[in-house]
Amino acid sequence: MSWQDENTPPVVGEYRVERRIGAGGMGVVYLAVSPSGRRVALKIIRGEFAYDADYRARFRHEIEAARQVSGAFTASVVGADADADPPWMATQYFDAPTLSEHVRENGAFGEDAVRRLGRGLAEALRDIHRAGLVHRDLKPGNVLLPEDGPRVIDFGVARVLSAEPLTRSGKILGTVSFMAPEQLSTPREVGAAADVFALGGVLTYAATGRGPFDGDTGAPPIAVAMKIAHDAPDLAGVPSALRPVIAKCLSKDSTGRPSPADLLALLQEQGIETAGSEEPEKTTEPEGSAHGPRRRPRTRTYLLAAVTAIAVTAAVPEFLGGDAGGAQGDAKDSASPSVHASSTRTAPAIEPVAALRPKGWGLWEKKPTITTGHHDYDSLPSCAGTGDVLVCTEVGVVAERIDVASGRTVWSKPYTGPSTDTGSVVGFAGDTVLVDDARIDAKGREQLKGFDVKTGDLLWSAWMTSPSFSVQKATVTTVDHPEADRVRIDRRDARTGKLVGSRTFPAGEYYTVFCGEDGALYLLKAGADEGFITSVAVLDDATLRTTKVLATFDKDPGTPVAADGDTVSFLLDGQSVTRVTRADGSIERLPLRDAPKGTARTQGDTLYISRADGMLASYDLRTGRRNWTVETGGESPVRPVLAGGRLYSAAIDGRITCVDAATGKTLWRSAARRDPNLSIESPVDERPEPVVLNGVVYAGASTGSVFAVAPTTA
Repeated sequence: MSWQDENTPPVVGEYRVERRIGAGGMGVVYLAVSPSGRRVALKIIRGEFAYDADYRARFRHEIEAARQVSGAFTASVVGADADADPPWMATQYFDAPTLSEHVRENGAFGEDAVRRLGRGLAEALRDIHRAGLVHRDLKPGNVLLPEDGPRVIDFGVARVLSAEPLTRSGKILGTVSFMAPEQLSTPREVGAAADVFALGGVLTYAATGRGPFDGDTGAPPIAVAMKIAHDAPDLAGVPSALRPVIAKCLSKDSTGRPSPADLLALLQEQGIETAGSEEPEKTTEPEGSAHGPRRRPRTRTYLLAAVTAIAVTAAVPEFLGGDAGGAQGDAKDSASPSVHASSTRTAPAIEPVAALRPKGWGLWEKKPTITTGHHDYDSLPSCAGTGDVLVCTEVGVVAERIDVASGRTVWSKPYTGPSTDTGSVVGFAGDTVLVDDARIDAKGREQLKGFDVKTGDLLWSAWMTSPSFSVQKATVTTVDHPEADRVRIDRRDARTGKLVGSRTFPAGEYYTVFCGEDGALYLLKAGADEGFITSVAVLDDATLRTTKVLATFDKDPGTPVAADGDTVSFLLDGQSVTRVTRADGSIERLPLRDAPKGTARTQGDTLYISRADGMLASYDLRTGRRNWTVETGGESPVRPVLAGGRLYSAAIDGRITCVDAATGKTLWRSAARRDPNLSIESPVDERPEPVVLNGVVYAGASTGSVFAVAPTTA
């Protein structure tokens, strides 16, 4: 009998221990029961490690990591105490086999089952990485197979992406057979791409019953490590349609591996296009009803928080890895992940990889004008367009007009002197394009500039402090802060920059301007004490004087999202819509059922909300009723763009998802276009929106490029 069997108390915390269900180098996992009868997986550190400060710190880190990914897509950590004697953690229990157990007893999966397993695990990794973690020990023993989809378990060697790892010199965390090359050579620099490498190995195992770098039986870990570092993966037996995807995952170069979001798109297809294919193959996937307020059904691919044992010691270099056979659950008859699920609805068109340009979807890509090496999410190119005119800003360039058909630069106005700032295109007024030059001078000011659309000539400029802008036909209205706690509203001729109206408010009063869909201006007053908008009034276009106070508010109405000749609407994030009737000033508050928090866009009487995890929702502004929701799979999207009855959502990795605005049906999804060396886990809140002209989407990538994309099938 082991130490743990002899010394584990019958009750740990509030949980009654029933039986042992798994073990590893550092801990043992038991099936335990709470006072209410709820079954949990109870992980306890082994006695020889319980008093080691390093292992206690590592276990405390595991608890914190598991809690970070507990939520809508995970099983929760229900209790933990890293300072107890012995230290323990309890998580939700699943009576299901691990992938390794299932394959050993039932044989390898078929192609469709591997594809579904891959989608579930890719979604799991996406959520782990979104939480700011790298798992670092994904393997068949750490994948559970409940009937409703796979769970990833064991965060014992997970690492926060932005933190220093708990790795001592000479120690490499993970299980050797599924380690990425960088885990072997530079373990302190391991990123999210290492999990994708491991996923490639797990899918190989599911399809063939062995890993892609398995050596002879009994081969020492160092021999397996050498194969990972120097040999090509052995993909014999992997279905041909899946082989290119898995090969990408197993690339030695971490920058050449797809992201989890890329894999979700690739694994939706029935086959992977070659580099010369012109058009992605249409396939089917379950998407549920796109009409009405119900969320679409989806396969549950939630993560399971860490419960299995984690440490085994091997040959030099020393490897701290996971257990060989998994620890939670020993049921032998559970089914594989949704193996028999079928699809009944035509899937959206999906661009397989951005590298196919100029063939396929990518019409063109304009490389950065100035190569600075400075590309991050607050310096993305910013574009705006009208008709067949596209004007962008980028690092080192105040403004440039780009030919929409070819990507050729028509004219360009570079900054004088070095600059890593990126301005923004405010809008168009006739043949004038208005650009916010974001460079800040010694007085904290920036410039609004007017350029001739045809020639690029600078027509005028004006200095402002922390400005905001509204363009109406031939004029531009600016809200300026020339002095602390003072606000000035100016109205200028967009062509000449001449001041045609101005109004200044005394210190201590906070105002901003909102431009309605019909071009009318509204003055919003914010209370210094209340911290929210306290009144809305109509502004006269010519004089900027208040003509009518529409309403005052004694509680937060939210931020303005829409205004027409009849109503001004405010959105209180994730809670309600407040509508003010212009005729009589009446106020109506409409609760939004299950409304997400995020960026919003309106058109007519419809409100569209985009959540940080990529979910899009549509609501009726008049009733608060939800029309539809859809999961785009794109992380940290900007505010959605409406054009031609379609809704375009741009994720932080450059992926564009096109949705039918009326029904919520996903029509197409482009591939990611981003700098592979730039993390996507810590986005900047404000990023430029894409531009849609005649069905073609134009956007800036984190590489500093501007690209045009449209599906060949659209």
